[in-house]
Amino acid sequence: VAVIWGLAFVASRIALDEFSPELMTTLRFAIAALPCLLVPRPKVSWTVLIAISFTLFLGQFLAQAFAIAHGVPVGLTSVIVQSQALFTIGLAALLFRERPSAGQAAGIGVAVLGMLMICGTVGYDFSVAAFAVLMISPLSFAAGNLLLRRAQGVPMFDLFAWLCLVAAVPLFVLTLVSNGAQPTWQALTQMSWTGLSCMIGLGCIATSIAYWLWGRLLRDYPAAQVVP
Repeated sequence: VAVIWGLAFVASRIALDEFSPELMTTLRFAIAALPCLLVPRPKVSWTVLIAISFTLFLGQFLAQAFAIAHGVPVGLTSVIVQSQALFTIGLAALLFRERPSAGQAAGIGVAVLGMLMICGTVGYDFSVAAFAVLMISPLSFAAGNLLLRRAQGVPMFDLFAWLCLVAAVPLFVLTLVSNGAQPTWQALTQMSWTGLSCMIGLGCIATSIAYWLWGRLLRDYPAAQVVP
């Protein structure tokens, strides 16, 4: 999962040369939602489905795409987004009493120091505004991780397909409103093979496959063991 997501940041950077952040995020989830044509909606309430989708997917990836498009280096973006581990572990300890072990706590401490050093580059490598937008991503990621606990006992692949559909619909509306119908249509009809390859990789592999595996991990193991 870590390898797939690491490569996905690079694919996102390439795709953003061709698509707006809104359109790229819409295409990612539209492609990943295609299995909804074949799998039934899992037995999860619409409230829970929307809550997970809007945090784990819409909020996380839209903020991430905007930050990369506005100058945050893709390598630093990947590190900052994965600070979700710190927020997830903290919230899991607070809400579910999942205390990290001494070794895990030491590792988290080192990670916090590293994050503080990265934050010290704000204003040099990238702007404060871009950093503020980017921080929405790990916070949304962490909230979505914990909300996944509300979807126990359902097939993970089916769940993530429907989560993608729930995210894709409002993202498409946002794309039309912010970009306009004509520029959106033009971007889609003039898509290069490189752009299409990146979007298929982001939709099929980095979203459908990787998040299916991620959901199973979070379902079967404590957050402090998985998310670092």
